[in-house]
Amino acid sequence: MAEPFDVHVSPDDLADLRDRIRRTRWALPWPVSGWSAGTDQTELRRLADRWAEGFDWDSSRCEIQALPWASISLDGTPLSYLRFDAEQAGRLPLVLTNGWPSSALELVELARRLSSPSQFGGDAADAVTVIVPALPGFPFSPQRPSLDDPTHELWHRLMSHLGFTRYTAHGGDLGAGITSRLAENHPEAVVGIHLLAVASPPDVDEETITVEERAYLDQVRTWTEAEGGYQHQQQTRPLTLAPALADSPVGLLAWIMEKHRSWSDCESDLSRRFSDDYLLTLASLYWFTGSISTSFRPYYEYATGHAPPVQRVRVPTAVAIFPHDLSRPPRSWAERTYDVVRYTVMPRGGHFAPHEEPGLLAADIGAFLRDLY
Repeated sequence: MAEPFDVHVSPDDLADLRDRIRRTRWALPWPVSGWSAGTDQTELRRLADRWAEGFDWDSSRCEIQALPWASISLDGTPLSYLRFDAEQAGRLPLVLTNGWPSSALELVELARRLSSPSQFGGDAADAVTVIVPALPGFPFSPQRPSLDDPTHELWHRLMSHLGFTRYTAHGGDLGAGITSRLAENHPEAVVGIHLLAVASPPDVDEETITVEERAYLDQVRTWTEAEGGYQHQQQTRPLTLAPALADSPVGLLAWIMEKHRSWSDCESDLSRRFSDDYLLTLASLYWFTGSISTSFRPYYEYATGHAPPVQRVRVPTAVAIFPHDLSRPPRSWAERTYDVVRYTVMPRGGHFAPHEEPGLLAADIGAFLRDLY
């Protein structure tokens, strides 16, 4: 039985957050400016000041609370999820999964377009019921009690509990890995998947790598050297980093801001893609739920073998490549692991595509789902 959902923050917790921001012990300045060495300190101070003095958390809370939430316990694991019912029945349901550092809220506008397409100029006959589970250990859902109960199995149990014996799935970033494992382990239920990122093949014969694939692997290597420090830390020593970000709201905000600027199609200007309220709501959710440390767990679990690599996904797969995402694998690379039936290179957008370009993404998912029938 689904339980009602409530996001509650006490006045004392809100006052504590604002007090901590005001008492921030700021790092000594360097003789550099801008974002070349990390988060721009001037922009960080501006946004932190607004967090303490001008941000209306109560308004954000009301908007969050008004969403179609439900909460459930699956064999002792609590889970919250959003359910957007299709405006017209007839299609298989779809489960959406976000990545890091984000929350289920990133998928709301995408879910609305998919469940009620006629409200956005589409055809009501394309509507699907959309389920958006909140990742365990991220805002809205507590962490899994064990390292050995993988998230993709929770997703399958949730969809089964909701009465969906056959369904489709979409994910990006960490969500792409969860979606891939879901399809790999439950091909009898998962009719097709749509991805923004793909798992690397477990075994590759070097002699078979194409020129295009070689260029892609070089791009991944370059990106890892320039941008991958966060990933290495979160895979290897997450609990060394966690106390600092769990204790300092400004440190947490800096971590989130830098990723959103670096990984989005914002032309180096955060405000082109993310409003102050969007970023402060996200930072507030991580802060009030204390979930930044537990959001690191998927990285550690993958690196330590608790989340084994994807071997082969045999259900129909669509891949959408956004030009400013972390990597842009060619179709042939995706085909080494997936049964790719659709491959789309998008004209714009980045890592946070469901927020940056929900219309483009909804159209591509919709076209893929139509081809499954």
